[in-house]
Amino acid sequence: MTPAGSLPASLLSQTRVLLRRHGLRPRRHRGQNFLVDPQVRDRIVEAAGIDRDRAVVEIGPGTGILTEALLRAGGSVLAVEVDRGLAQALSARLAGQTGLTVEVADALAFDFPMALQGHPQRGRIRVVANIPYYITTPLILRLLRHRALFDALFLTMQREVAERLTAPPGEKAYGSLTLACQYWATVRTVFSIPRTAFYPVPEVDSTLVRLDLLDAPGVPTANPAQLFAVVRAAFGTRRKMLRNALARAGWPTQAVEAALLTAGVEGRRRGETLTLEEFARVSEALPVREGAADGDTESGSDEE
Repeated sequence: MTPAGSLPASLLSQTRVLLRRHGLRPRRHRGQNFLVDPQVRDRIVEAAGIDRDRAVVEIGPGTGILTEALLRAGGSVLAVEVDRGLAQALSARLAGQTGLTVEVADALAFDFPMALQGHPQRGRIRVVANIPYYITTPLILRLLRHRALFDALFLTMQREVAERLTAPPGEKAYGSLTLACQYWATVRTVFSIPRTAFYPVPEVDSTLVRLDLLDAPGVPTANPAQLFAVVRAAFGTRRKMLRNALARAGWPTQAVEAALLTAGVEGRRRGETLTLEEFARVSEALPVREGAADGDTESGSDEE
């Protein structure tokens, strides 16, 4: 990776000049750390497989360093930026570029289905985003809910969150977020990104993570809401035996013991040791708990 001291002046200074020209400065509370490393930028575009036939949704384009590269690769870009000043600066900087649409909106509330309604590439659109760390988990879960629009997500996130998405059972980072992602996607890390690739320099390193969205769930289950109620119960009382965690969550003790026997899962195990498939077997064997009669992975967020 290119160290901060040797970054091409054109990229780093371009960011500073753009911010000064529009009277802007990075806002810490919005997690604004702008990508300024050209090598990292180019690797992201290459990893995402962007060409002239690919539509992209970019979340948090900031000063447009990545946006410009995506357009140059030939993709069309819908850029969703919550900061009105940055959105105006981005529009001014890339004025005249074909294929760019800038929306001033919060990605956690933006109506993606409406914005992409009738899009010719619906279902094959790719999300490419250098997302603020503080919205990583809710944004991932929201994008998973809108998976019918996309085929893959390429997200730059805090290294520790990337480890949670890809952790195997038994590791400390393994949790309900891991399982929510595995349920609807194949997840892998693409490459590590040093903190010096951003301006201002954040306190943590990052990782580019790729989520290839699945056409069908990673495990078959008749009731996804029940599955994730079981997952939340297991991780809401981490380090408790599974039988105790499920009983504490409201399932009758006898029903828990019967379900564990049917599922072939030892009740003394802890939730963090179970695979997604084992969670699904336990879920199917348990009686449906009130409030978990129907649903999806909306409830799959971490409560650890």
